[in-house]
Amino acid sequence: KMLFEEPEIVPYSPSFIEKDEKMSGADRGSAYHKVMELMDFQAVIKGETGIAGKESDTRQRMKEEITRQLNKFAEAELIEERWRRSVSPARLLPFFESSLARRMCRADKKGRLFREQPFVLGLEASRLGEQFPDSEQVLIQGIIDIFFEEDGKIVVADYKTDAVKTPEELIQRYRVQLDYYAEALYRLTGKEVIQKIIYSFALDREIVVY
Repeated sequence: KMLFEEPEIVPYSPSFIEKDEKMSGADRGSAYHKVMELMDFQAVIKGETGIAGKESDTRQRMKEEITRQLNKFAEAELIEERWRRSVSPARLLPFFESSLARRMCRADKKGRLFREQPFVLGLEASRLGEQFPDSEQVLIQGIIDIFFEEDGKIVVADYKTDAVKTPEELIQRYRVQLDYYAEALYRLTGKEVIQKIIYSFALDREIVVY
């Protein structure tokens, strides 16, 4: 069983979603995660630096490429049509304009970007609470959204769609989860994890977790 079962999440709903369409917050969160697993980052970001004075043209091109990919995923039945309608290109655009996305893209070009990595981590039970005995072991299993290698070290990132108002809410909610991800990646790769990042689609920003 997953130790970190995320609570029902309620991201901002794009205006074009039909009001009578029934879709849970968890489903919508799953839609965003699946889309980010499938997205061709390089196709979206290429040329994003653009030409001076042409920032609006660059943003429009990126948005059109995001929309094209979303439609392609739906047509190929890689995502459900209702998932396609729940994911807003306008909500994805700030991610692709972020420094995190550019770092991911550089890693991808070198074959150092990894998505949806399953893991199993064995821990002393006492680390989960004083009520558990030192002598017993527990297994934590899960899936890491994305990690990449940068200068021989590891950066781990996690996408969140929780409807929050401040970064601190997400840090408090997911700090331990990211710590376990980092530990699992160190055991898996033997490389130091130098940064843990949450990308919040609700806040349109990346958040470094210390």
